[in-house]
Amino acid sequence: MEKNRSRSIWAGIGVFVVAKLKWALALLKWTKFGGTFITMMISLGAYAALYGWKFGVAIVYLIFVHEMGHLIAAKRKGVKTSPAYFIPFVGAMVNMKEPLKDAATESYVAYAGPLAGLISFLPAVVLYEYTGEPFWALVVFLGSLLNLFNLIPVTPLDGGRIVSVLSTKIWLIGLLILAAYAVYTMSPLIFLILIIGAFGWWNRGKESYRNGLLSYEKIKLETLREQISQWPSLTSTWDLKQAMQAQLTSAKERMGKENARFIPFWDDDKKLVREQAKLDEHYANQTLTLLQQWEHQPVMYEDGDPDRPIPSPLLTGVTQQCSERLKQIEEALSYNRAYYEAPAKLKWKVLIAYVLLAAVLSAFMIYGHNIMDARL
Repeated sequence: MEKNRSRSIWAGIGVFVVAKLKWALALLKWTKFGGTFITMMISLGAYAALYGWKFGVAIVYLIFVHEMGHLIAAKRKGVKTSPAYFIPFVGAMVNMKEPLKDAATESYVAYAGPLAGLISFLPAVVLYEYTGEPFWALVVFLGSLLNLFNLIPVTPLDGGRIVSVLSTKIWLIGLLILAAYAVYTMSPLIFLILIIGAFGWWNRGKESYRNGLLSYEKIKLETLREQISQWPSLTSTWDLKQAMQAQLTSAKERMGKENARFIPFWDDDKKLVREQAKLDEHYANQTLTLLQQWEHQPVMYEDGDPDRPIPSPLLTGVTQQCSERLKQIEEALSYNRAYYEAPAKLKWKVLIAYVLLAAVLSAFMIYGHNIMDARL
């Protein structure tokens, strides 16, 4: 009866807001933190309708402070973000509007959330010790549990982003922990996080393969650009055509069967050889086609002087395209290789901070649980 009455009260409040304060909601949508406030109120109403207003206020407060930790840390690092958006029964999220420059920055921004989350429920510890009210023990337990869960070392949780500066191999441990927890709780949300985490671990594991392919494409582009620069001085293109035909034959032999299957990670080296052969075939065909087009173009001379040939627009255009693609590849390789690099001293600091925060949160979770268990 009491639960139905509480739901009726919150439903009435919702009707009042929609009917009387439409103008305020419209105004909030256009402010910087309007989305945060609106989604916060929606989440508060959802939690309050099911668990009561005190629980709703507590859980929204804990999530809000956690997300503010991320926002403040991002601002300190000069990273642009979206405001925090609440999702009922899921939590909240903050989107980065630009790529983070390295794993150290990612770790810093991620760590600030659980750290702020720890600070958020410390007043509840004082209030419980002063009043003896079990509700404050519940707040301590919820706050420590939420933030400790977020420290599981797997993406997209904060823990996975924190330990990325140490080693992304730790993500596999986090996946195993999360898988066990998912089976224990049978929670759809936990299974969703597990799937996202598995994709993150998979993509990171395939990065070495992708870098190998990009490096090989870089070699092919540099070779093509160098060849093009020498074409105007060739007296004959016969040898070049023969070399390209030999490359085509070799590439087709190395590609093997078109429908061949490779075991992920285990056969990555074999797959890389096949993809490199495909690149050889592609650039050999491209070179032959370009050579035929160039040979059929008339040679233009500046002021009709045979000693001053005008560079071919066709070759100039292809050279420019090669340079642009090379720039993209070099940027990608530089980012991929440097992103997870960090000094050993920083790694030790992150490891100590991570373990210490997890230990403190665990202690407070046990503290809150013991109080509630004793009161039951």
